Amino acid sequence: MTDIDPTLQQSVPTPPVPVKTDAASHALLWFFVVLIVAVIFFGAFFVWQQAQSQQQVIAELRSQVEQQTQAVETRQQLLEDNLEKEFVEQQAAIQTNLNDLAEQLDSNNARLLSLSSVNRDEWKLQEAEYLLRLADQRILLEKDSQNALALAISADDVLRDMDQADLVGVRKLLAEEIAVLKLAGVIDREGIYLRLSALSNQIDAIPFIQPLGTQESLLEEEVIPADETVKQKLTRNFYNLLHKLGSYVRVRDHGKTINAVLPPSEQKYLQQNLRLMLEQAQVALLRNEENIYQESLVKAQNWVNQYFSLNEKATAALEELQALQKEEISPELTNFSNSSSALTDYIAKREKMAAARRGVR
Repeated sequence: MTDIDPTLQQSVPTPPVPVKTDAASHALLWFFVVLIVAVIFFGAFFVWQQAQSQQQVIAELRSQVEQQTQAVETRQQLLEDNLEKEFVEQQAAIQTNLNDLAEQLDSNNARLLSLSSVNRDEWKLQEAEYLLRLADQRILLEKDSQNALALAISADDVLRDMDQADLVGVRKLLAEEIAVLKLAGVIDREGIYLRLSALSNQIDAIPFIQPLGTQESLLEEEVIPADETVKQKLTRNFYNLLHKLGSYVRVRDHGKTINAVLPPSEQKYLQQNLRLMLEQAQVALLRNEENIYQESLVKAQNWVNQYFSLNEKATAALEELQALQKEEISPELTNFSNSSSALTDYIAKREKMAAARRGVR
């Protein structure tokens, strides 16, 4: 290595130190430091704001979740309460149905037990009791002795076929009531009704009372002279008037005087009223109204005697009305209350004895 001369080294000049360049470098350095600190500060502040915002969002979400959770729990509790209530109601309904079925089963068992103990005689007793009730209805409601008598005889035949000594008292009462009903007689209501209808149809055939002469016949027989004076004319008119009035009055053979002779228009009205009297008698017959029936027939006889000619047809009508008046349409009829009550007591006593025998077994 070549050695440098020290004198040469001392003769080389030293460069000056740049003082201003170092100050600018320090300022620039501090600027970057402040800038970095500011950036870090603003970055930390931004991160802090984001964290606060996220915490607020998280809090809101947590609140919503809690509310939804509470709502779900409330609905779940309500559903559980409803299900429990429905379950209790269904269980109660099922228990009620089971109780009803048990009661029905017990009732059916009791009925089967009672039916199994019913024998042929008990069925006959029930039949006889039913027949007597029907006979009572025919007497009390319809006044029909014929059908009531037939029903009572049928009930007696049923009791007779049973051949029970205990039924002698019941049959005795029934025989007495049947005898009383037979003595009352049987009312032929259908026959009486038809007789009244036939008589009503023959009313048009009964002639009315006619005047002794008509005005035309008097004019034909009388000859009026041409030279008739006023006095003669007045005398003739006076006698004609007397003769006309006398034609409307007729004396019967039995001495009864007819009030008046009706014109043809009023004769139709009279025939219609006479039919109404007979129809009223028919209604009273069906309703067992004895007084109205008698009054209608009496009034019809009076009208025939007063306004109709007493020829063969009128006489026959009067005889039929009198015969119908003698018919008794509402006799005193006995009922079957005594025998029916005795039979009911016998059946109750028999059922009580049967129940006591079943209890002993």
